[in-house]
Amino acid sequence: MNLVIIGASGFAREVYDLALICYGQNPNFKVKGFLSDGPSNIEEMGYPKVLNTVDGYTIEEEDVFFCAIGKVKDRKKTSEIILKKGGTFINLIHPTAIISPSVKMGAGVAIKAFSSVASDVSIGSFVYLQSSVIIGHDVIIGNYCHINSFSFFAGYVNVEDLCVINAGAKLIQNIKVGTGATVGIGSVVLSNVKAETTVFGVPARKII
Repeated sequence: MNLVIIGASGFAREVYDLALICYGQNPNFKVKGFLSDGPSNIEEMGYPKVLNTVDGYTIEEEDVFFCAIGKVKDRKKTSEIILKKGGTFINLIHPTAIISPSVKMGAGVAIKAFSSVASDVSIGSFVYLQSSVIIGHDVIIGNYCHINSFSFFAGYVNVEDLCVINAGAKLIQNIKVGTGATVGIGSVVLSNVKAETTVFGVPARKII
């Protein structure tokens, strides 16, 4: 299994480290390199080389992929390029994460250290959970979401596609966060968040 990481930024270096924690003991696993559409000095920092651009890369036997693009809309765009080429995306789940056996998740998902995901949660594809995220029962997280550290989701929260939940945010039961919305750092969300809006504060209010 040869992992190709899409992206070559600091976020990609985080994904590289997570991949080694998840699969580094497997003798059949290696990080083949990175794909980047822009300049990168990642090889000079001691990491594997940039193999090609996303469009320019030709998938080879044994290749698998993970998208390390932080901006969720760009993550969707670049992942879809590789999917159209027939690429396969893997999940990276840190061994300290606690995941209920009833959790359902898509492909290209990362869950970092000390996160907890409770019963009957649904996580879409290309979702990134930073460390110490707590997700209660029956929560739905849509595709291409980015969930930052120490955020908390009470039961039955519904986060639609392409949302960003920033560090330390807290969402009470049954809240819905619409497609493309952003919840600001440390916010307490007490009411639904409309699509393509940004909320911030305690309680969270629309700022954009």
